[in-house]
Amino acid sequence: MKKILILVLALALSGCGALSPVTPTAAPPPTAQVIVATVLVPVVATQPPSPVPTDTPVPPTPTPQVIEVTATAGAANTAAAPAATTGSGAATATATLPSDAGGLAKSGEVLFSNLTRSGSYFNLRCSPQDITFGVSTSSPYVIEVDLYYRMEDLTTQPTTISAWKNFGKMKGDSNGNYTLDVNTLQLSPDLRAPAKAWFDYQFVGVTKTGDSVGNSGKISQQILYLKDCP
Repeated sequence: MKKILILVLALALSGCGALSPVTPTAAPPPTAQVIVATVLVPVVATQPPSPVPTDTPVPPTPTPQVIEVTATAGAANTAAAPAATTGSGAATATATLPSDAGGLAKSGEVLFSNLTRSGSYFNLRCSPQDITFGVSTSSPYVIEVDLYYRMEDLTTQPTTISAWKNFGKMKGDSNGNYTLDVNTLQLSPDLRAPAKAWFDYQFVGVTKTGDSVGNSGKISQQILYLKDCP
């Protein structure tokens, strides 16, 4: 019996040695994962703007020539204006006003003073096309001043002179001073027909009833008109 117990005990001890626990193997460390990200960065253009060429010619600003003539009633103004020439000949526009430029009212007193104009030449199709006229009066009866004009056709022999035509009422300042801008396009079509002509003019004072108080002297052959460009 004792032998059997010793045998059983021996088998038990040998079995325990066979079933000894196995030491676990350590897990390998995790492998690092590389993530590649693409980032789009906006590109700002840094190219400077194209420079403005400095060799481009700049046309000069034309300076208009203004010729002002003034007449004192009863005396002639002898200031001369520049000559105006055309392809078909030359005609000189003089700034000398007649001695009777101021005219007389029906009562006998001098009617107009300070007769002015801004030029002595204008053209239908080219510059200049405008002349500004000015005049003053101290007559208490004049409440309106009209500008009358006529054309002396220089292309005919003898020269053909039209009848006087009323261009219109001048603009007053309530102090006896009147101005009016005359543009060649506003001339009567039949009177602007000549290729070259003198533009004659005079001022007429009008009362509040529409009657004429009197007129200035007739200012002739002082302004040259051309239909075509010189």
